[in-house]
Amino acid sequence: MTIKDELARLRFEARKLRQENANLEHSRNTQKDNVEKWRETAREQEENINRQKEKIDELEKEVAGLKIRLGITTDQAKKLAGMIFKSNSRKPATGSKRGAKKGHKGVGRMKPEIVDREVSIFLTNCHDCGNNLRRTSSVDERIVLDLPRTLPIATRYFIERQWCAHCHKEVSGIPQNTLPGCRFGMGVITLVLFLKYRMRSPIKKIEEILLSQHGLIITGQGIQELLHNIKTKFNNQYNDILKEIRNAPVKHADETSFRIDGINGWRWLFATPSASLYTIEETRGKEVPKRILGHDPTGLLIRDDYSSYAGLSLPQQSCWSHLLRVSHEAFVHEKASDEIRALHMDLKKKFGELDTAVREPFDEKERGITYAKYAKQITSIIGRNYQSKDAKAVQIRIANQKTNLITALLHKNAPLTNNHAERMIRPMVITRKISGGSRSDKGAATHSVNMSVIQTLALKGKDFFIGINEIFHNGNKRYALGNSG
Repeated sequence: MTIKDELARLRFEARKLRQENANLEHSRNTQKDNVEKWRETAREQEENINRQKEKIDELEKEVAGLKIRLGITTDQAKKLAGMIFKSNSRKPATGSKRGAKKGHKGVGRMKPEIVDREVSIFLTNCHDCGNNLRRTSSVDERIVLDLPRTLPIATRYFIERQWCAHCHKEVSGIPQNTLPGCRFGMGVITLVLFLKYRMRSPIKKIEEILLSQHGLIITGQGIQELLHNIKTKFNNQYNDILKEIRNAPVKHADETSFRIDGINGWRWLFATPSASLYTIEETRGKEVPKRILGHDPTGLLIRDDYSSYAGLSLPQQSCWSHLLRVSHEAFVHEKASDEIRALHMDLKKKFGELDTAVREPFDEKERGITYAKYAKQITSIIGRNYQSKDAKAVQIRIANQKTNLITALLHKNAPLTNNHAERMIRPMVITRKISGGSRSDKGAATHSVNMSVIQTLALKGKDFFIGINEIFHNGNKRYALGNSG
């Protein structure tokens, strides 16, 4: 084994150890909070088993009675079938007609303003008897929209080598709708990006579409190399997105699992209403948000209850959706206590009032008064002497967040939930289900950068194909004039 191979093996082992260490640290922290929960769960399960045994006895008696009733019902159903099911040829008794009421404005596809070609359709012989037919001037018009199967166009460019007398160096242009050093034009590039990152198509499916629809042969490896090449062109935009998120007055964060070369990793998301930044990391630790948001972060961070965000030195808003989801699960449990029922309804009412408040035009003084009011109410909930386990569990969750549940009141255009981040990370969850993750660190980095740029284009409301072309071509003076020979 060469030194290079040994170094590669050691790096791989080191990464596995770091991952295992991160997992162990996370497990140790969570186990402290979960011990009592598991004990209570065990007691509940034992009681549940006893209840299920009693139910089984009751159900066996009920099944015997139902079998008798089923036989009787089947005979009755056969007799009534002819009375229930009527012939389709008969109109409903009321004479009513399905669909919209008379006078309702119809909805349909508008005829195109421009018709690209016109074709006359006629027969020379009758299709029933074969008799010869004469042409007439009476026609029916029908407009059909279709997509032709397009084939690749190969263009040979003769790029002039020119001399700049001012710079004293040789210069040359870049053909329009191409990328330097790339064998495929922008039509191919944008289609591959659209299929991969907007449609979430696997590489094999993209390969099949290019061949079947366009007669273009690109191997899966060739498509992946093209995506790597595009990633290098997108790096500047990725850095711009990072700066935009760092400077944003309100930002969101979320994370989900993602595998790299079969090893557990994490997909992180940082987003604003107009930008999304993805990064795939080996760890779920607090170092990641610290690095992404910077050493001196600004603005308001909206996040879930994960502890890695707690140490960040910026105001934070905890997600109410997560809190209400937990309280609702306890509320609908068959053994829910009166205390959790009252607490859940109280939290729902408070969320409705807070949601109304943050949607109102921002008034700093008025918001400050509202903040102080609900800060007292949260303190009151934390100080209550609950006796039931379910109410105490939700109370502890509230105590961990404290006034982070109402920080949005003090910031303009700040929501109470992290739902935006949930929606933005959803495409990555779908990608994970389709592909199972990335096969290499390089592939993970490419996916993060390309997906960040393309998702941000969508958030900014830009047309996909126009936006991609602008990124590659705007401001580049090397794109040259040309003429065809």
